[in-house]
Amino acid sequence: MGTGEGLIGRQEPLRLLEGLLADARQGRGSAAALTGSPGTGKSAVLRALAASAAGAGATVLGACATEAESDLPLGVVGQLLSGAAGPGTASGGSGAGARPEALYEALRALGGRRPLVVTVDDVHHTDEQSARCLLYLCGRLAATGVLLVLAGRPQTAPSLPLAEVLGHPRCVPLPLRTLSEDEAADFLRAAPAAMDAATARRLAPDWHRFTGGNPRLLHGLLADHRDCGPVRPARPIAGTAFRRAVADCLRGAEDPVRSAAQALAVLADQVTLTLLARFLGVPERAVVPRLAALEATGLLDAGRLRHRGVSAAVLESLTAEESARLHARAAGVLHDHGAEPSAVAAHLVAAEAARTTDGATGDTPVWAVPVLAEAARHAMPAGQARRAAEFLRTAHRLPDGGQRPDGMLATLARAEWESDPASVIRHLSALERDLAARAPDDPWWTEGAAQLLWHGRYETVARGAADAGDGPRAREVRTALGHLYPGAGRDGTAPEPDAVERVLVSVVHALAPPPSVPALLVALSYAGETERAARWRELTDGAEPAEATVARQAVAAAVAAVLHVRTGSHGTGAAHAARALALMTPAAWGVAVGMPLAAGVRAATALRAHDEAARLLRVPVPDALFRTRPGLHYLLARGGHLLAAGRARSALADFHACRDLLAEWGERTRGGLDWRTPADEALRRLGHTPDGDPVAVLTRAERRVAMLAAAGCTNRAIAARLYVTTSTVEQHLTHVYRKLRVRSRGDLVRLVGTRPAGPGDLRPEPV
Repeated sequence: MGTGEGLIGRQEPLRLLEGLLADARQGRGSAAALTGSPGTGKSAVLRALAASAAGAGATVLGACATEAESDLPLGVVGQLLSGAAGPGTASGGSGAGARPEALYEALRALGGRRPLVVTVDDVHHTDEQSARCLLYLCGRLAATGVLLVLAGRPQTAPSLPLAEVLGHPRCVPLPLRTLSEDEAADFLRAAPAAMDAATARRLAPDWHRFTGGNPRLLHGLLADHRDCGPVRPARPIAGTAFRRAVADCLRGAEDPVRSAAQALAVLADQVTLTLLARFLGVPERAVVPRLAALEATGLLDAGRLRHRGVSAAVLESLTAEESARLHARAAGVLHDHGAEPSAVAAHLVAAEAARTTDGATGDTPVWAVPVLAEAARHAMPAGQARRAAEFLRTAHRLPDGGQRPDGMLATLARAEWESDPASVIRHLSALERDLAARAPDDPWWTEGAAQLLWHGRYETVARGAADAGDGPRAREVRTALGHLYPGAGRDGTAPEPDAVERVLVSVVHALAPPPSVPALLVALSYAGETERAARWRELTDGAEPAEATVARQAVAAAVAAVLHVRTGSHGTGAAHAARALALMTPAAWGVAVGMPLAAGVRAATALRAHDEAARLLRVPVPDALFRTRPGLHYLLARGGHLLAAGRARSALADFHACRDLLAEWGERTRGGLDWRTPADEALRRLGHTPDGDPVAVLTRAERRVAMLAAAGCTNRAIAARLYVTTSTVEQHLTHVYRKLRVRSRGDLVRLVGTRPAGPGDLRPEPV
């Protein structure tokens, strides 16, 4: 702290000390107690007095007590005697065995030659024997030329004999306080390279509110302000220097006061006097002087830590072990006091995180896991999915003592899908086992089913869906299953738009729309009901929490891309598709990745951005995509791109794959899924008339065998692929050759075409 700003607001106590020094020159010695909270400038006043006294010809002896030496007998007296004897003399030493009378005689002799100023800083750390010597001096200085100045913090629970020293009737009390707002302005103006008077006056009110007028905190804030460079903010910034200043003030405080500050920071908004007393394990009356000490330091205002910067600095100063212990204590106190589960859960999470960092273990109360699960249940409909996931991850790590609530895994998967979609993947196998063990009318069955459908694990859902009840969530799962995986539905058909809309009516009134809502929306758009889909997208968006999660933002963007591309707004559709893919990774999208990819490829192809379409088609997709309706549209979009790129034969294979899927699902061409028109164009480019499609004479089984043979597969490989015998493959090939009037596989390539490799290799079902 610079000399100029260090004495702002301290001139009066310094003037009084210089008056006492003048009395000592006249042989009228005295003692003074300079008291103040940490950071209020006690050491600065002592330094200024010592410099002034030495400049006026007085002798100055100084000692500084430390906490590390507070148990060292006569440690402070030893420092004073060493200074009194001077360097190289035999009288110096540690002071061991010294009597108060010896100290008095040594100081009186020095003060007899010229005035003597004796200062002891941080006197609150003085060892007991030295304190008794100082007490002896206080009553015997009146007829000497000695001024004794003791500087220390006030004590909430004074200990003898130090309390007698500071309260001695012949020891002049000189309390230091924090700075006023005007003094804070003077401080800012006086600091080196700080600010001009006008700026200091303008900033002083905010800076004073931020620091309570504590000079050390002001100095830290000023250092952070200077570190901002030439463009400095108008508001105070609690940076590294400020946090260090808070930590310094806490280190200089008594242990009970420091503990109170830590409790206030940990309890935060939940703090009350009753809770604070329970947290600290003391009566409420014992808390009051600790709060007063913090307020005198400038850290407290109206019973709360002054602002978040102070709280952050206090929490940052904790070790991992301290953090775990304090947060666990807060959780217990709040739970016993009947606080909301979310408040208790937040501390359980913080305690477990600190233990993980420290590698420590701690006792877990039996109520911890149920409280975490309950807090997550409340957080989900409030749009706090990330917080819910954090609660549930902590619950899964803790021992439950047989108190683990049902359905916690499904709820965790749901919360993680909302907050960090890719993280759900690690739970899928466990979810599948959990779902298989549940009855379809179990309320947690539908919760887990939505996640499995999303990530392509539809078999377990399909087995249970047929036996599920007729509740709204069961209907929702069946509708999503029938839309996403038409071949897995009970009747092999996709839901009609009216059925989809009926489900949405029930879902939109639920507290938290589940992950299958996007599938229902796309069901409407894929069914050609663009206007209805757009209207329901707005309604379901309105039912979402104010701050949509990343997953829901991504899904909304994908639905918007589908709708815009279907209505011909290709530029807007391309932008929405790009945003959807930027918000979630392909793995996190699961089979729904076909939504933004198909829309993006169609838009890029329409805009003749063929490189962009090709880039999108290189995005990895799951095999299960090609058992879904989004996969159908992905194939159609890919075929369109291949056709535009001059690869008519590969494009035709994709269009025929669409045809085969629709035939397998028993569906008509619907919802604007027109594969025939581009297929006819591909045939024309290959030199065939649409009506003369040579493959049309083949059965579906023969067509599959022909396509795989044209792709270069051996008979054995085809048999393994289609789960049939080699002789069955040979029979089908014989029929293909006869119907198409060809003699070799080379001829098949010319007529049937080859399938594109990679993710687009649609997996055929058994012949």
